[in-house]
Amino acid sequence: MGMQVIEKTAAYARLSSTGQPPALLTLIESKEARPAPSTSHHAGLYHTAFRFSGRVLLASTLLRIVAARYPLQGAADHQFSEAIYLADPEGNGIELYRDRPREEWPKLHEVLQTGNLPLDLRKLLEEADQAAAQAGKVDPGVDIGHIHLQVTDLATTEAFYRHRLGLDVMMAMPTALFFAAGGYHHHVGANTWHSLNAPRREKDLTGLNSYAFLIPDEAGWLSVFERVKDKETKTIERDGLWGVALEDQDGIVVELMTSETEAVRKGLASLNTTSV
Repeated sequence: MGMQVIEKTAAYARLSSTGQPPALLTLIESKEARPAPSTSHHAGLYHTAFRFSGRVLLASTLLRIVAARYPLQGAADHQFSEAIYLADPEGNGIELYRDRPREEWPKLHEVLQTGNLPLDLRKLLEEADQAAAQAGKVDPGVDIGHIHLQVTDLATTEAFYRHRLGLDVMMAMPTALFFAAGGYHHHVGANTWHSLNAPRREKDLTGLNSYAFLIPDEAGWLSVFERVKDKETKTIERDGLWGVALEDQDGIVVELMTSETEAVRKGLASLNTTSV
């Protein structure tokens, strides 16, 4: 994919698009971990979605993946975005995508619409920058646009992400919900396609360990913090960012991060919990 290493030890590797913090992805090795089932009945990661800043940059990474004969799992035009799907060597789902301009996102009565239209990969590859593909580096502007989870129950999922974290429901289907802040199409997807009524996620499985929201302003972070703080909430600091970690309804660790300010420090100090 062309991600750059920030830091690597015998136990973990931290990666970003530029080789500089903050990390987009941390890979943790555990010899004792049990392999998570690839498609069977379990909660956890469906895919991590890396968002590219433009179509040419997405095409250039796709060209490098195709040239390496790495298998793809699918591709789709969702009308608000164009997406390519694959999995890493341990089966963790990956989406590579670029957004269309917001003014092109389809709406019906102000409700965002989506679809799974065919995406012409040949046409996309024709737009690739050959030099960028051969350089072996990902788009320096890439970030994580959203994360998609396998959950056990949509009602409890909505209670956590909508009512506790304060995200808006952008799209609702019988077996999936899509949540976001700021009018985005989705920052979190949640489906029950392989996980309805599954047991709570066990800590010793491979796959998703945790994921983080970066909340860009102090007021927004404090508002969420007041809703989530309790005796189970842990403080966390990483790459100059501060925040809290808590578990969602299925045992997945969610981190809420922001820049350090005096108000943020005071809020975290009020928890009186051990940093993680």
